[in-house]
Amino acid sequence: MRLTKALKTSVVTVGVLGTAAVMSAQDAHAYDMDCKVILCIAGGFPTGCADAYSYMIKRITRFPNPLPPFGFCAMSDGSEYKAHNVDYRYLRERDAYDCPEGKMLFYRREESDSGNVRETAFCYTRSERKRIGWGDDDLYQTIYHGRSAATPVNFELKITIEPGTEVEFKSPLFRINWNTGYLAQRQS
Repeated sequence: MRLTKALKTSVVTVGVLGTAAVMSAQDAHAYDMDCKVILCIAGGFPTGCADAYSYMIKRITRFPNPLPPFGFCAMSDGSEYKAHNVDYRYLRERDAYDCPEGKMLFYRREESDSGNVRETAFCYTRSERKRIGWGDDDLYQTIYHGRSAATPVNFELKITIEPGTEVEFKSPLFRINWNTGYLAQRQS
């Protein structure tokens, strides 16, 4: 993924200046990794960010409770860097399934009178309707081709650095299942 020269300079400056804060060694490591995750996720976890990706997945998949939210990257004066937007949402029902590029999602939710809920979700490449009856029994059935399992996801995240400026950078849309560590990137 390519970053503009100005954005690279901003990111490096924020990272370098942010590490100058005075704190204990353990706090410094956690702070550095939080800052690295914030910067790497905006860039789609490019080369050199494997440790930040691993750190992020461990934080959000910790059972039974994920760790608290990530910290922030400090500016040279110690203030919080706020020139970013973080859009996120928890996913439910149809939005909570992911299919590979080129496949469509079939989703059906059925609720019974007894309160049971049944969800059916799978991915497919194409569908066709076939006639299976004649005369008064004129029935049609939908056939789904290239079926595969849909991947459950429960969280979606997108970060914009320096919004509204000429060096604005938008991360890919990340779809995450924090129970399994699944992470998919989508251009939006």
